[in-house]
Amino acid sequence: MSGSLESFPGWRLDRARWKQVYDILRERLEAGTYKTGFPIPSLTQLEQEWPDLARNTIRKAIARLEKEGLVRGEVGVGTFVRPKDEWQPADD
Repeated sequence: MSGSLESFPGWRLDRARWKQVYDILRERLEAGTYKTGFPIPSLTQLEQEWPDLARNTIRKAIARLEKEGLVRGEVGVGTFVRPKDEWQPADD
């Protein structure tokens, strides 16, 4: 993805954007902003929060959270926060 600094205010240029979104969402999960058993904001809501990012960038961050067991997706329903004792680091 290309763009000028103005296109991505606040985003670091030395780190992939999906990793930055992942970090933000993980921080919110760890802080309890998103509660166990409840859904995180929808992809559409996250797109509104970060309008300069591509949908696939946000999807990739959520996929990483799923891989690590922090959240679980339910098709047609949403992506829900899993209990912290189920969280585990993903293998790279």
